[in-house]
Amino acid sequence: MPKFRRTIHIDAPRSEVWEAIADLGAVDVFHPGVTKSYYTSEQTEGVGASRRCELKPMGSVDERAIDWKPGESVTLEVKPGPMGPPFKWAQGRMSVDEDGDGTRAGLEFEYRLKFGPIGLLLDRLVIRRQFEKMIPAVLRGLKDHLEQREGNSHRSVEAA
Repeated sequence: MPKFRRTIHIDAPRSEVWEAIADLGAVDVFHPGVTKSYYTSEQTEGVGASRRCELKPMGSVDERAIDWKPGESVTLEVKPGPMGPPFKWAQGRMSVDEDGDGTRAGLEFEYRLKFGPIGLLLDRLVIRRQFEKMIPAVLRGLKDHLEQREGNSHRSVEAA
């Protein structure tokens, strides 16, 4: 089962980074692969809060919080729509930690694909490479979104 984990230093207070991550309905402001996002539950925080993300170039995923530690992390269960990624199972976790004068944001993502051996081949040829690019791009988008408000310098994405 593929699992990706990356972190990035963001020159912004932990509370601001958490606020951006915890606003599930607004992930489209920093996630480069999401064209539109919105809540699909009345609940907007905590376990059970859910959203829909419409993806580039097409398709969608529905995500629901299955673990929520205020100010620390949120874990989302990912269910693809009909034209979304071919996941049998997937989940992502975003976290925040103090990091000197800023915040270390982390993103973990793991999944299993449908289609048995064909899915494994698809993963090796296409899917894994897409995630190797997308995970750092999401963190970079979060960093840029928050630091544009702050006007601070940038540091690079690091593998954990």
